[in-house]
Amino acid sequence: MYVYLCSMGANLAPEENFAKARSKLTPLGEIHYSRAVYTKPVDIDTEHDFLNSLFVIATQLDAEVLKMAFNKIETELGRDRDDPECSKKDRPMDIDILGAIDEDVWESVPAYLASAIPSLQPIAQRLTEQEQVTL
Repeated sequence: MYVYLCSMGANLAPEENFAKARSKLTPLGEIHYSRAVYTKPVDIDTEHDFLNSLFVIATQLDAEVLKMAFNKIETELGRDRDDPECSKKDRPMDIDILGAIDEDVWESVPAYLASAIPSLQPIAQRLTEQEQVTL
């Protein structure tokens, strides 16, 4: 079992796409979400604000397979991952693995989501301790 800190964001139909993404993520493992927040776009020229959140997932999937599952969800929700400029365009969904849960992973959280850390840290700690006991 692996435990990862992840992020998700969308600026095209964000609330609708968050609901769809969460539904598609559910079969991948035990997931706990932070509160979602609207933020201004960074490194992208658009007038659409982003909805962003963090989540912790305990899953049987290693990072490579999990990222492939995330990419599949993004594509199913309408993101063109074949476009070399896709990271600079509006998107219906972007799901990323920030890293395996350890003390340092929290430092990779973007400043605009830092307020979500306190709600997820205890959950992440519990999940990693659970996995260590059951291994």
